[in-house]
Amino acid sequence: MKGAREDMLARLDAALADAPQAPARGVRDRGAAMPDPEALVSAFLSGLDAAGVGHDLAETPQEAAEALGRFIRDRGVRTAAAWDNAIFLDSLGLDVWGVLGGAGVRVVAPGGEGPCPAVAGADLGVTGAFAALAATGTVVVRGGPGMPRSVSIVPPAHLALVPQGLLVPDLGTFLRALSRPLPSTLHAVTGASSTGDIEFVYVKGAHGPRAVQVILLAWM
Repeated sequence: MKGAREDMLARLDAALADAPQAPARGVRDRGAAMPDPEALVSAFLSGLDAAGVGHDLAETPQEAAEALGRFIRDRGVRTAAAWDNAIFLDSLGLDVWGVLGGAGVRVVAPGGEGPCPAVAGADLGVTGAFAALAATGTVVVRGGPGMPRSVSIVPPAHLALVPQGLLVPDLGTFLRALSRPLPSTLHAVTGASSTGDIEFVYVKGAHGPRAVQVILLAWM
């Protein structure tokens, strides 16, 4: 004897049998219109603008250092949490800690992935990037040794140094290109942290940085 569940499923099957079958339509590849580097950069900067993210385009390491120093001064940064400086030196050729220290900023070196009170008290978190999605102005950040997740999540402001060569058209392109083994953690940053789930009141910085800044490294 059939139960209520079986009866319901049978009725659904019968109803769907006579329903017209619309042809499946593929999702438009948003990256197809921006295959060349200049188009990727233009789309990425537009995406950053749409997400409310400040940005600088640095043609040289010197310009990148100047942009970092400018952001520090404008925000009155006194303490910064940052990835291990060896990572910046090896991957970007930038002495990020040197720039921060030269501007009078005390640098916090968070240890491991666990909570770090020093990071919670920092004015700024400085990271590199794993990838950047041009269509949405998104910076993808990974976690790992010397690159704790807390740096991009806990401080009230996050500055990401993004090599231009890491730009990809969109999320689909990025996911298809991911190699194995995958990093232990990946998170995508599209603008400042925000929420509207409490009485539909829009709040910035409830679960992360209230401001995000990107320095795009054009020579890389």
